[in-house]
Amino acid sequence: MQFQQLDYRLNLGVARITLNRPERRNAITTVMLAELLYALEFCAGEPAVRVVILQGAGKGFCAGDDLAGMGVLPDGFEYRPQQPLTHAALQSTLLTLAKPVVAVLHGFAFGVGLDLAMACDFRIAANSVQLRDQRVIERGMHAVTGCAWLQPRSIGRTRAMQFLMLGEPLDGQGAEDWGMVTRSVAAADLEQAVDELAGKLAAAPTKALGLMKQQIYRGQTMSYGEFMDFAQPLIQQVRIKDREEGIAAFLEKRTPQFSGE
Repeated sequence: MQFQQLDYRLNLGVARITLNRPERRNAITTVMLAELLYALEFCAGEPAVRVVILQGAGKGFCAGDDLAGMGVLPDGFEYRPQQPLTHAALQSTLLTLAKPVVAVLHGFAFGVGLDLAMACDFRIAANSVQLRDQRVIERGMHAVTGCAWLQPRSIGRTRAMQFLMLGEPLDGQGAEDWGMVTRSVAAADLEQAVDELAGKLAAAPTKALGLMKQQIYRGQTMSYGEFMDFAQPLIQQVRIKDREEGIAAFLEKRTPQFSGE
C-alpha cells in the first residue's frame, strides 16, 4: 500500500506503520487519520500480520493534531476506512484490534499524539522523549480526546490528575516509573528494544494474545463475576490451533512453533 502520509511495511509477521510527515512533526490530518484507520483495519483482517508497530518519522512520534489539515478528504482519495474519521474511532480500533500493538516513542509525543500511543498495548520510549498531554487547560478548556479515560487506567487517578491538570511533561524514565510506558531505554538502543519485543510477540500465539487483550480491556469495566461469566466460555467458543501446538510441544519437551491461528 502506498499511502500519502504513512509508510506501511510488513516483514516476518511485523507490520510497521510510520507516521510520515516529519516536516510537520507528524501532526495528524484528516488524511493521516483515514490512512491509519484503513491500515489498522487491514492489519486486523490479514493473517500474515502478527504484531503492529506504530512509530513516527523524523525527530519525534507525533505533535498532535494539525488544525490546518483537519478538513474533508480530497476527491478520489483511495483509502477510505469503515470507521468514522474521529480520534475516538482510531483509539477504539487500536484497543479492540485482536493483535498486539507497540508504540515507539522518541523525541516527543504531545496531545492526541500521546493519546494515540496510550491506546496501544505496549509503549517503548527513549529516555530523552518528552511526553505531554493536553495544554487545553491553559486555554480554559478541557480535553475530549480520550486522555482522561486512557491515562487513569495506566498511571492511576492521582498521577493522571497531576499529569493532565497541571500539564507537567515527563521524560521516558519518568514515564516508566509512573507506568505510562512499558520500558524506557537509551535512544541508541530504542530500535533494538522494539525489534526484540516485536519478535517475541510475532512468535507468540496471535489468536491467544488477542483473546488475552480482549479480556484485559473488557475486564476493566466488569465486576469479577461478570468477568468470569464473559471469559470462561471463550475456551469453548474460540478454537485456537496454537493451543494444540503448545500442549504438544510441552509433552515433547520442545519449543512450540506457533502459527498465529
